[in-house]
Amino acid sequence: MAKRRILIVDDEPDVVTLIARTLAREGYEIETAYDGISALDLAQSVKPDLILLDIMMPMMSGYEVCEQLKASPETKHIPVLCLSSAHTADARERSRRAGATTLVLKPFTAAELIAQIERYLPATEAGWPYAAADGQGGTPPDAGGDAPA
Repeated sequence: MAKRRILIVDDEPDVVTLIARTLAREGYEIETAYDGISALDLAQSVKPDLILLDIMMPMMSGYEVCEQLKASPETKHIPVLCLSSAHTADARERSRRAGATTLVLKPFTAAELIAQIERYLPATEAGWPYAAADGQGGTPPDAGGDAPA
């Protein structure tokens, strides 16, 4: 089986480097973007199996990026795991409304992040079957779209 490709989107280079190194050690192929426009371009061109998307970015927020990803027929099936240090119900709700698969709260351990990736990545084997009819994303029936348990 080919390596699974993950797009990491965060405006903080140190965060991107840390996540990329962690996931590369796990055998994932990594693509990186440091802003929303680059993320949208890369998502269209490389078709990642999963996207890790920071919420708080300048110019275009992660919410806006996620909404655009879910509005595009080419990318709406890609699971998007939003990353946020905002431990609020509002952040969770806004992520859900934007079409995110789940919200992963910062700080997280490598094991927690990998567990969340593995929780949603297998569903991409034959395409993301849980996309809502309106193209706004969705979660597997047993997932609930929650942060790490």
